[in-house]
Amino acid sequence: MLSCRPILFSLMGFFCLASVLPAEAPRVLDPRLKLELIAEQPHIVTPIGIAFAPNGDLLVIESHTHHRQSDYQGPPKDRIRRFSDTDGDGKFDTWSTFYEGTEATMSLRTSPDGSIYVATRMEVFRLRDTNGDHVADQRDEIAHLETEERYPHDGLAGLALGPDGLLYFGLGENLGAPYTIVGSDGTKLTGGGEGGTIYHCQMDGSDLQRMATGVWNPFGMVFDPLGRLFMVDNDPDSRPPCRLLQIVPGGDYGYQFRYGRTGVHPLQAWNGELPGTLPMVAGTGEAPSGIVWYAGELWGTSWGDHRIETFHLGHNGAGVQATAQTVVQGDPDFRPVDFAIAPDGSLYFTDWVDRSYPVHGRGRIWRLSWKEQPVASQPLPLSAQEELAAKLRTSSPALDQLDSADPFLRQAAVYGLSQHLQRLQEIDLANVSSGSQRAGILEAMRWANERQFLLDRPEMLKKALNDPDDEVRIFAMRWIADLKQTDYLPQLKERLQTHPPTTRELPVLLSAIAWLESGSVGGGKDIVQQRMLVDIITDENQTPELRTIALRLIDPRSEPLKPEQLQAMINSSHAELAQQAMRTLYLRGGEFAEKVAAEVALDQSRDATLRAWGVVGLSDHADQHQEVLQQLAQDTNPIVRQEAERTLRTETIANPLPPTDLDGWLQQIQGTADIAAGSRTFFSSKGGYCVRCHRFNGNGADIGPDLTYIGQRITKRRLLESILQPSSEIAPMYVPKILLTDDGHVHVGYPITVAGINERRLFVDTTGKRFELDPATIEEEKDSAKSIMPEGFQQILSPTEMRDLVGFLLATPE
Repeated sequence: MLSCRPILFSLMGFFCLASVLPAEAPRVLDPRLKLELIAEQPHIVTPIGIAFAPNGDLLVIESHTHHRQSDYQGPPKDRIRRFSDTDGDGKFDTWSTFYEGTEATMSLRTSPDGSIYVATRMEVFRLRDTNGDHVADQRDEIAHLETEERYPHDGLAGLALGPDGLLYFGLGENLGAPYTIVGSDGTKLTGGGEGGTIYHCQMDGSDLQRMATGVWNPFGMVFDPLGRLFMVDNDPDSRPPCRLLQIVPGGDYGYQFRYGRTGVHPLQAWNGELPGTLPMVAGTGEAPSGIVWYAGELWGTSWGDHRIETFHLGHNGAGVQATAQTVVQGDPDFRPVDFAIAPDGSLYFTDWVDRSYPVHGRGRIWRLSWKEQPVASQPLPLSAQEELAAKLRTSSPALDQLDSADPFLRQAAVYGLSQHLQRLQEIDLANVSSGSQRAGILEAMRWANERQFLLDRPEMLKKALNDPDDEVRIFAMRWIADLKQTDYLPQLKERLQTHPPTTRELPVLLSAIAWLESGSVGGGKDIVQQRMLVDIITDENQTPELRTIALRLIDPRSEPLKPEQLQAMINSSHAELAQQAMRTLYLRGGEFAEKVAAEVALDQSRDATLRAWGVVGLSDHADQHQEVLQQLAQDTNPIVRQEAERTLRTETIANPLPPTDLDGWLQQIQGTADIAAGSRTFFSSKGGYCVRCHRFNGNGADIGPDLTYIGQRITKRRLLESILQPSSEIAPMYVPKILLTDDGHVHVGYPITVAGINERRLFVDTTGKRFELDPATIEEEKDSAKSIMPEGFQQILSPTEMRDLVGFLLATPE
């Protein structure tokens, strides 16, 4: 149904704005502000980072290497361009080059001593102009990255100057590749597989230290006047919203690349869902790139949503929360990236302009200023809990602080405890009465020195896996899986057999076992996990709730799962288990599945909702079940009757509103959605048939993004727009291919795997069907301007069906 999205800096085809229109000036939604265009191509192209030099000149990173194509005509390397006022009239009038020669250049910041700090994908360095000719002539290395990975914008970025005199910067997820980051004094920190990480060092690059982890890509970071560090984080493929994060020492924000790009793997968290992880401050617009503290609030760019937004902060215990408001909204050619505050108090920002990832020769710089003097605004004062958290981080806290329900207060205690190795080494977990305390101690041990504690105390995690508190067990499973400690596999498998897991523990336990045994995240489809899921599903001693969860997680076509077993579960007295068994059998497909579906649909003694799912089970081959469907279309139950009528429908909707008339569609789909009916629309091949490409609450496919959390990150208008206009913007990583083969045939498909040169390549077409091509037969290959998601849903779904589908997708499951 919905198209996919890339690593970052972008928008899924799913989250696209309307069709491309002639460029219009961005709209300023705050009447106190005015927006001016300061510069544009050809004077400045593909601008990224921006800062002001000590003398007031404007410095801008001009990218010429980001996904550079062979026919690109620009300079061979990136440049830092300088925009100066040479005649003293208060207006910039002359461009020159301050520095050039870098690749994949990302961030730019000016230090109090006038030095210019620069981050590229592979290094952080400091520039100085020692002779006053406005050209950098001294370059000092601060840190560099040693890794085989070279994707241009998942490396070093996000420079921030701390009030403590330290330099802060981030490292992106690096596609999970092993890396070593090296400070100027030779300090080396290694990693690989975890998510992005925040570091700090002295301004000369010495004393390099890790501060926090578990992010995706830290493009922008900034301190507020009271010393809080904020970061905007791009999101994994399937679990937006993008995040505004408050970064604290020792913070784990939940994302790890080793468990896949989607962000929905049970060993990943995005909003503090797992023990030991921290929640976001707020969701942001798509593809946030820059953040600045300005006029008493945080201001952020949304490259993918074409807007500038502000975040008004409020207290949330030892952390903060924020409400977002759009200040500037542009069209699809408005792509703001980074901010700089001018000496006169106005706000400048760069604009990439085009949706293309490759450098393209376009670009703009804007100035946002106040029509009158801005209202004086003070930063949010530190709360009593924040002040307590600051003390806990620098002390040896009492263990009862680990019982706090405030995640940031608890994390402060964890970090404080991690700084006292001797005390940690002396703690006997068996004598700690609280599960939350035991989990917190494990968290502190891991942050302090995760591998050394495992070597020194090999029995520690074995005991933790049998802890009576599932919070302790889950954290232990994460630790074991992250470090790939296969010695614990027998105990994990035994626990699965002898100790029924809790509902929140089951996905973590299964994923940990599967990861340790196969090294594959598999999206629930690897052989190890399938076998374990079947054992749970077919064990009648397990709770119906756990069996239902296992059914959602399993591949419907899993060989160990027999269709007769699913038929037996359809007869369960537990309604959700029966319905999930019916859904799984439908997704499995085949004559047996359709035979069972017909029997269930016709059985008037059964629950009406289950019968309606039976009707859905006939939708793939409705032409072969006309007699049954005609009978069901006369059924006395309205739920069954309506589902049958839809499944019988062969003609498209007459005279629908055009897909561009979003206001009209919003008017048509007003009213209370029938969530259950919307769920069937999601599944039915006579409805949206979204399930062929997308996953929701475990059910579905992984061709498109997982939509389980879509209700947390998107408005009704944007969701409707993405359904009706799927091709208005397609993320580069998910652009379908048009392929001409040597037999004269043209194929259109999205590449889901790319095998070796002598092997076949696998694609999926617009109907969700897979096809293979021998690379040797492909004569021509180019990108398609159309999304793999089909168009024309306005002719397939009635306004009522569209209302129910949108309502279902916006209703995030518990």
